[in-house]
Amino acid sequence: MSWPTFALNLRPRTFEPSDTDKALKEAQQKKAIEELWLLIAGIVAFLFVVRVLRLAAATLLRRRPTQPLAGSGEKATLAEVVIPGRTGRASWRRIPGAVASAFRIIAFRVQIPLGVGVASITELFFILAYITVTLSLTFTNTLDLQYWFYEDRAAHLASCQLPFIVALAGKNNIISLLTGIGHEKLNVLHRASARTCLILLWIHALCRAISGLPEKFDFTHGWMRWGAVGLAAFTLATILSVRFIRNAFFEFFLISHIVLVGLFIIGGYLHAREVHFGDYFWPALVVWAFDRVLRTARLFWNNRGGAAHDVDAGTAKVELVSPDTIRLTMRRKFSWRPGQHAYVVLPSVSDLPTEAHPFTIASIPSAMDGTDGLKEKDVVFLVRGRSGFTARLRDHATRNRETRVPAFVDGPYGCPPDLSKYSTCILIAGGSGVSYTLPLLLDLVHRARAKTSDVRRVVFVWAVRDIEHTQWIAKPLREALTAAQSTSLAIEPYIYVTSRTSSVPEIQRAAYTPSDGTSTPPSPAETEKFYKELPVYSSFNITHGRPSIRRVLQEGIDSSTGPVSVDVAGPSSLSASVSRALSSKVASPMSVLKGAPSVTLHVETFGMST
Repeated sequence: MSWPTFALNLRPRTFEPSDTDKALKEAQQKKAIEELWLLIAGIVAFLFVVRVLRLAAATLLRRRPTQPLAGSGEKATLAEVVIPGRTGRASWRRIPGAVASAFRIIAFRVQIPLGVGVASITELFFILAYITVTLSLTFTNTLDLQYWFYEDRAAHLASCQLPFIVALAGKNNIISLLTGIGHEKLNVLHRASARTCLILLWIHALCRAISGLPEKFDFTHGWMRWGAVGLAAFTLATILSVRFIRNAFFEFFLISHIVLVGLFIIGGYLHAREVHFGDYFWPALVVWAFDRVLRTARLFWNNRGGAAHDVDAGTAKVELVSPDTIRLTMRRKFSWRPGQHAYVVLPSVSDLPTEAHPFTIASIPSAMDGTDGLKEKDVVFLVRGRSGFTARLRDHATRNRETRVPAFVDGPYGCPPDLSKYSTCILIAGGSGVSYTLPLLLDLVHRARAKTSDVRRVVFVWAVRDIEHTQWIAKPLREALTAAQSTSLAIEPYIYVTSRTSSVPEIQRAAYTPSDGTSTPPSPAETEKFYKELPVYSSFNITHGRPSIRRVLQEGIDSSTGPVSVDVAGPSSLSASVSRALSSKVASPMSVLKGAPSVTLHVETFGMST
């Protein structure tokens, strides 16, 4: 029996390169590296220009604040809203908006299943384009794929982009600064570029091994052994970063990733230094060290001590607000934007005293009355107790009910959207995803009181498993509803209780009426006194069951007088449901062509959806 032969010649090479071939190989390697970095720089520059143009357009074309829809001091009902320009007929003037709507649907909302998750068209495009370009630079101009030409070129292309790969993983990086894309959304490109780098390094190692290692390059030399150690560490780090392993054992993944990648960079440097290419590796360490220095400086700055008698300084209040949810409250002198996240360090709860875990900040740095508020801000986090660190925190809160623990906060991070330029905002959250949508709502109320927002209507939708979960945000949500009464901002809160075993009490949702019978808006103190006599959920629209995402979106878009922002946070199934609904006729290009408002989707997730 004979085995088939393959076109690729993977035998020890008989090709003997001439001096001309060696010069050509070196020139091609330099050219490939230059072309790769020109491409990376071009993409970053393009995204920077796009960001500048969007900011300029948002500033120059910002709508002037409109008057209240139904007269001074009143809010219009849905039936009273008169929407100009909605004739139902297509107009060529709306073609740019329809094209933008089609682009958003195709680029960001269509989700492609990948077996281990889903990805948008934009994510797949960047990933596949990056891999294709890198492999093309590796294998072109190699004299019919003679691997003598590309065995070292693969290593050069892999090693030269290490600073870029490390920067994509850093919390503080110039790419986010220039493009406005948060590090959590760049993470998908970090993983794609790192895996491409690993493929190139294995091409280098296998081609070298198959072609036969001369005595100068065998494993009797320490620098060759360091190369093998570095490649093994990088391979193991990549295997442990697979999604299901990363999600199931995140703390183990995090520690092992830092150790293994550090070992890879050190081993790679000691290996490449022997052939005078160690300069590829130390810049990656500089980028990593720069991020760590900034994070450490920010950690000290955010947690700088207050007065000596201040018992809150350097601590966090831990409260168990439901059997599986903890509220962390810190008082700190730093600011953030609604929707940003921070890293929390609780030395007395963590296995390691330096463990830092990311959570979305569930509060705003400003006061609800439209002012900047106090210098020291309440930084609030809602944490679901699941496994690992969050399970230990839940157990600690269960034992102590309400206590204070030493705490440090590093942040803020992320590039959340500015919602003040929209006419209608639809905020949709599932479970603990409300820690993202709640501060967006609070900020819109703050801006309405400060008269710096164009938003006229907010639809706030929250799906929870149990009625007791409303305790998480009952107080700030009620304060937001009260503060919004003196503005033209209409807020429609809808809470859906999904558990079949959780009962929703029937409570008459009476509105507060002053004792003198006048229509003067009540003061915050009067309203607070009134609502204290009722259960915390009595002023909310609570429904048993799951929300109809399509109906919520359709009603919100149809009644909007201007651009609409849809913001979603929670389980991936919820985000997928919203994306599917906004990919249908609810926000189709044809509906925009006929006068429907443009719709922008913001998803709090690790990806590039927008």
